[in-house]
Amino acid sequence: MKQIWRKAILTWLSGLAAVLSIGLVIGYPLATTLLYVLGSLYWQLYQLYLFQSWLRRSGKSAPPESSGIWGEVFDAVYRLQKKQRKSKRRMRQALNRIENSTAALKEGVIMADSQGNLEWWNNSAGLLLGLMRPVDRGQPITNILRNPEFYRYFSQKRFGEPLVIKSPSKEGVYLEVQTTLYDQNDHLIFVRDVTRLYLLEQMRKDFVANASHELKTPLTVIKGYLETLSMFKDSLPASMQRGVDSMSDQSQRMEHLIEDLLLLSRLETNDKREDHQWLNLNEICDTINKTAQPILSDQHALTFSIPENSYIYGASNELYSAFSNLVVNAIKYSPNGGKIQVTWEKTEHSGVFSVEDQGLGIDPRYIPRLTERFFRVDKGRGSSTGGTGLGLAIVKHVLIHHNAKLQIRSQPSVGSTFSCFFPIDRVRQDALLAAVTSDTSSDQAESTADR
Repeated sequence: MKQIWRKAILTWLSGLAAVLSIGLVIGYPLATTLLYVLGSLYWQLYQLYLFQSWLRRSGKSAPPESSGIWGEVFDAVYRLQKKQRKSKRRMRQALNRIENSTAALKEGVIMADSQGNLEWWNNSAGLLLGLMRPVDRGQPITNILRNPEFYRYFSQKRFGEPLVIKSPSKEGVYLEVQTTLYDQNDHLIFVRDVTRLYLLEQMRKDFVANASHELKTPLTVIKGYLETLSMFKDSLPASMQRGVDSMSDQSQRMEHLIEDLLLLSRLETNDKREDHQWLNLNEICDTINKTAQPILSDQHALTFSIPENSYIYGASNELYSAFSNLVVNAIKYSPNGGKIQVTWEKTEHSGVFSVEDQGLGIDPRYIPRLTERFFRVDKGRGSSTGGTGLGLAIVKHVLIHHNAKLQIRSQPSVGSTFSCFFPIDRVRQDALLAAVTSDTSSDQAESTADR
């Protein structure tokens, strides 16, 4: 390139020198020099015109014939265009392969920008959600999926767990929506038909609920006869007395199991949901403390550290069940005693209810499974502790209803800490709230009485 420029400059200077010599001979050096400069400028402008005209035609034809610098420019641009066209063809082929492969997927795939506006979707997503091109392109996805649960899921970015909703375009079809953020918070949304799995899960829930209800009646009869036998236990042989005691203990344990199954069934099916209201945490913890006293031993030390005027917005019975399960578990799995500390802390972003014990601890590999139904780290602990294996499953579903999360930290032979993180809009530290709450309750009671 340097040689070409050197040659072009030398050629132009040689021409200028020749023209100047001719001008000196004929007596008009300035005129001849001006004509030479204007001619050179015209030639450059003409070459630029040819270049611009060629580019306007998108450079599809061969470049204009030229020499020198302009010839090199034409050839270099032409080579770049050929390379660009090849790259575009390869990219178009790759995009076509991606579109064809995603179009063949049974799962729906949707691309949306950071605001949730639809940019692209495959055929399956269009069928499952009723999307139409080009009408819905650029529309917010929350305008297409008019579902309150999906709106909360998408607007609050609860993308940690998939969401199951009804299909807006197909009756009786249930869809699982999973969202992933990429690039600059753009959304990649996967949609799949989970109708069969959803119906199977509903069958399981219905079976558990119905079976639990049906078991209550025979268990009540058995307990009644056992209570009658207990009245005459002293007149029975020693072996039968032990049998009556054992049956009474097991029937009590079965009753607790059925109650937990029914509670878990109500939580899962949202049946008979309790209204949410502002609750005083001190009152809840006082009740838990009284309930826990009978199972505490002399070696245990149960303490509560709850600031005054701490309030949480939720369902009273559900929160009591979740918090009491955590406290009772801490007592049962601390066989050697130790300190059990219950604390409440309000941070900038959340309210945290924690139960810390100095018990057996849990191997970290088992922590992800602790909230499963009937899961036990040690299969032999159930009979010794009298637990049902449903406590943490109940805690999990209660927290889901309150938009909260459970965090478990544990170390074998050291102890465990179970922490419930509630969103900041559900917690308050307000001395005036008690008066407001009581006034609201009075107004509600009066309106109910009037009706």
